[in-house]
Amino acid sequence: MKEIKGKTALGVLEILKKERHCSGESMAAKLGVSRASVWKAVRALRGAGYEIDGGSGRGYALKECRAPRASGVLAVAGEAKAPLFLFKSVPSTNDVALELLKEKCPHLTAVVANAQSEGRGRVGRKFFSPAGTGIYMSVVVRSVKSYEELLVVTPAAAVAVRRAIADVFGLDTRIKWVNDLYFCGKKVCGILTQSAVDEKGALLGAVVGIGINVTGQMPPELKDKARSLKESVSERERDALIGATISRLSQVCAQLGERTFMDEYREFSYVIGKKVSFERGGAEYSGVAESIDDDGALYVRAGAELIKINSGEISLSSII
Repeated sequence: MKEIKGKTALGVLEILKKERHCSGESMAAKLGVSRASVWKAVRALRGAGYEIDGGSGRGYALKECRAPRASGVLAVAGEAKAPLFLFKSVPSTNDVALELLKEKCPHLTAVVANAQSEGRGRVGRKFFSPAGTGIYMSVVVRSVKSYEELLVVTPAAAVAVRRAIADVFGLDTRIKWVNDLYFCGKKVCGILTQSAVDEKGALLGAVVGIGINVTGQMPPELKDKARSLKESVSERERDALIGATISRLSQVCAQLGERTFMDEYREFSYVIGKKVSFERGGAEYSGVAESIDDDGALYVRAGAELIKINSGEISLSSII
């Protein structure tokens, strides 16, 4: 994204962010400039990467989070030259990617949709994934050689997405064990990893489903728990984030055996040192999260007992 220069261009951008659609005449009156100045400002914003529809006599609208352009994504993805499938909407990108995995598609094949009608998270929960607000993608990971490596695919993906968000937006997100990313105290990304086997029971690989709240408002039932990364993004930024995520996945998935990314997973943990609660064997426990091992297991100090949690969910007793 190029730097935006000029008071009029910045003013037009702010108006379009707030009103989404506005006539050139109205913006000229609000800014105290001529309609020609507004037209030049719109042209400058388009040159900076913002997607603005409309023209003379039709008004202008800032477009956000449309379906990504394959060329823009793959340019950022770098070494990841695997196929990229783009959809306006699908029930679930993970379902599409799982079928591709079973068909022996290449490593890092990606499925991206502008919306999901049946997006899901862990334990079958519905994942909020409306059109025009988030990134919904699933990436095939064929480099998984064993079930031991499968254990750390989700932590690896969390590190990859965290890096990608920092690459594109410069934002510092934290990882909530085991599969969420948080920004400013609220969830901005969820990760769901699934695997598939062949007819003989041999592991074919994994599919990493990634849902990122990029822009837009959360519904009332989620606004206290989730948020978006930014108030407004351009299509170019959205493409860049998808490409950067694929590229970063390529890096960490090459380290599933060595697990060198686990140091970063621990460094940017959102739970270590905090009080957490969880259920085990039908009983409720609470304690302080002390550490995470190289298999991704969480260790919680509950009184005199150090409890190892291999899977499941935890709740933070207080969000800081």
